[in-house]
Parts: sequence; C-alpha cells; structure tokens
Amino acid sequence: MSAVLDKPRAKIAPKATKSALQTRLDAIFSNLKLGQEKLQLAHQSVEMTDPGEAAEILLRTVIEDMLPAALAPMHCEPLARADVDAAYTGMFPALAAIEGVIALSTGQVIETTLREAFAHLDAANAWMDFTDMGDVLPHREDTTEADRGDKDLAVRSPAAAETENVAGRIFDAYERTLEARAILDARVSEMNTGAAYGARSLVDVAVDVTSEADATNTRDNCEYASCALHEAIEVLTLVTNETPDLAAQGARALLLLAKGLFDSSLEALP
Repeated sequence: MSAVLDKPRAKIAPKATKSALQTRLDAIFSNLKLGQEKLQLAHQSVEMTDPGEAAEILLRTVIEDMLPAALAPMHCEPLARADVDAAYTGMFPALAAIEGVIALSTGQVIETTLREAFAHLDAANAWMDFTDMGDVLPHREDTTEADRGDKDLAVRSPAAAETENVAGRIFDAYERTLEARAILDARVSEMNTGAAYGARSLVDVAVDVTSEADATNTRDNCEYASCALHEAIEVLTLVTNETPDLAAQGARALLLLAKGLFDSSLEALP
C-alpha cells in the first residue's frame, strides 16, 4: 500500500460558524446595499423621464441627503450600540419619504423598484432593533477616546461634508424647503382640505423667509426661518395625521431636515 495512503489523515478542523451578531450585521448591511442600489436605479429612470418633478426631487433628497446622514453612524469603528440605535431611529424620516415617492409614482414603471428598495431598507431597519439581543455591542463608554475621535470623523455624512460652512447649510435648508413645496404642489389638490391648503400657504411663507435667510446669512433671519418652518411643520403634521398622505409626509420630512439645518447654523452664527 502506498505510504501516502498509509499516512494517518490530519483531522479537518470544523468550519467556524458565524456569531449571531455577525449574522445580523451581515443581514443589515446586505439589505442596506440592495435597497440603496434599487433607489439609484429608480432615480436614474425618473431622472431621465421626469426631471424636476416631485417624485424625482424627493427621491434625490432621500438618496443624497437623508439616507447618508441617517446611516453614517453604521460606519463607525468600533460599532457601538448607540451608533446602531441612532441609525435605527434616523432612518424613519427617510423611510417615510420613500413611501411618499411610492405614492407619487403609483402606476409608473419605477413603482415596483421603489417597493423593492423600501422592503430591503425596512428589513435592515428592523434588524437594527437590538433589544432582543442584549449587550452584544459595546456601549459608548466602553470605547476609548481615540475611538470617539474616529467616530466624530466617521459620522460626518457626505451631505454634511458639503455643507461645512454656515452659508452652505443655510442654502441646503432653503433647497429642502423648495422641494417640500414642490411636493405639496403636486398633492394638495388631491388632498383637497382647507388644512392642506393652509399648510401649503405656510410652506410658501417658509420659502420666502428661508430665501431671505439664504441671501443674508444673519442670525435674525435664520431665527425667523426656523420659526416659519416650525409653524409649517406643526400644521402639516396635523394634516397628515387627519388625512394620511405619504407624499405629504415626505414633504414634512424635508421641512424637518431644513429646520435642523437652520438650527445647527444658528449655533455657529454670532
């Protein structure tokens, strides 16, 4: 018999199995990747056919601003429980906005792609709820000062990096307000309630005030803009609570984003 055959065979080490944590993280990142790819496909289609329309505007904002900002904490190293929790709650406005795009695209070619994108992102969001897994991720106090320094750099979303200065953030807030008005323009006649038209009028006021803030970059005008946005958001919230409309909820998410940009600008203004 061959010496090779006579030689005792080495024991094969058992394959390492993934931990429950790694399996969940893989599911999260896989669904996030697939969902964002589907959104990009839908946007490429609508950008060619209906550029500047409400659905295209809202979808572009989701892709370029809302999702990157919401998901930035997931790229922190080491990933802590607070990072996942922040991304979990931060995705809610983006998911609401995607539902708004779906409502605006009912019956169109991109509707199926948008629904597939939403399903992936919603699944990722559900996996981000770690309440059933206990303390499988480190808490923030378990990370070092160096880790926290790295996190501060990591959480800056692409949108935030582009609006590093106050003037840039104010301009972005004005743009978001314009986009919210465009969406309401497309939906208010179908909602057809006095409250909906009232909310639309308040958004008109907000556009004027945010335009002035963008032109001057002064604290007073930014405070006026924040107040005008607050009023529009409050009324639009009442409207969407009484007459649910996914597109109007997307417009509300844009107004919230605009107000957040103004409020962060106020902290830096003299």
